[in-house]
Amino acid sequence: MVNQSKVGGLKRGLFQASVIGNERICTDHYRLTLAVAAGFPPTLPGQFIQLGCSPTDHRRAMGPGGLDGRDIQWLPGEAPPLAAPGLLAPAAMLKRPFSLAGHVIQDDGRAELEIIHRVVGVGTAWLARLSAGDAVDLIGPLGNAFGMPEGRSIPLLVGGGVGIPPMYYLASWLSRRGYRGVGFIGAVSRDLIAGRLIEPGPAIPPGGPELGHSAAIGEFADHGFGSVVTTDDGSLGMRGRITDGLETWIASATRSDIESAAVFCCGSTPMMRSVAAVCARYGLPCQVCLEQAMACGMGTCQSCIVRLEPDCVARTQGQPARKPHGQNEQGRDWRYFLACTDGPVFDSACVLW
Repeated sequence: MVNQSKVGGLKRGLFQASVIGNERICTDHYRLTLAVAAGFPPTLPGQFIQLGCSPTDHRRAMGPGGLDGRDIQWLPGEAPPLAAPGLLAPAAMLKRPFSLAGHVIQDDGRAELEIIHRVVGVGTAWLARLSAGDAVDLIGPLGNAFGMPEGRSIPLLVGGGVGIPPMYYLASWLSRRGYRGVGFIGAVSRDLIAGRLIEPGPAIPPGGPELGHSAAIGEFADHGFGSVVTTDDGSLGMRGRITDGLETWIASATRSDIESAAVFCCGSTPMMRSVAAVCARYGLPCQVCLEQAMACGMGTCQSCIVRLEPDCVARTQGQPARKPHGQNEQGRDWRYFLACTDGPVFDSACVLW
């Protein structure tokens, strides 16, 4: 893992951005590309931003009957006279966390950020309606990042659902450093694959078998990564879970390839827990990007706590050792950590699933 303080040397901040494009890429997912003026700090894959998901004037709720710092008075038994649109219309008042799917710095210093999101509520529905030129605000970059373990050369990128975006950014980042590997994508069905399909797909490196796949993901193929696609209903690629694809690759790989491989994972907690178990069984190092609900993204609200083994975190992230908060039934020490500031990327062996 890479500590946030080592990423570029510039601090996070509040930034205004404008929409470059907003493309629907499957049934529920959209690819949102944002332009941010020069000055946005460098990022690494695994980091995230807190993105405003409603008009900024709604969240400020300024004007008569709004919360602009003035007193609002009303008589007993009466409803308060709140009339500002930001208080009456359905809106996401808090920013939402989104992993970066890509970050490009143009020659003029302007940053282009790529976000892939799934419509699940009022905030993401508002994002889906954005068009070129619309304004949003964001806070970032936040969190720590993935890092290639020393002595490993074959990255295996495992992403499910809304955990797919950071895998695209990671493939791009690793490719620029000479790495080639495999991207594993899992979804319920073909129409929920948040990626650009290429049929038939290229061979899976390094010299791996076809694994019964019928398509590759363009966001991986663009960077020389092969793809293993799994769907629960068998409508694309292998029928089964993403761990089935991962275990099939491991079973067909050479001993040398397995000893050179490292796994990077993001997705639902049950999926990451299963991937971590597979990696533990085969002795593969595994980094997971934990998905937690976050209200602030900066450690203030304390809402994104996760239980991890403190000595393991200290060892894998180079942090000072912290005292445990307790022990679980297996006798493992545990402590609450914050996914937003201590993570979201952790060694999977540290997580008490």
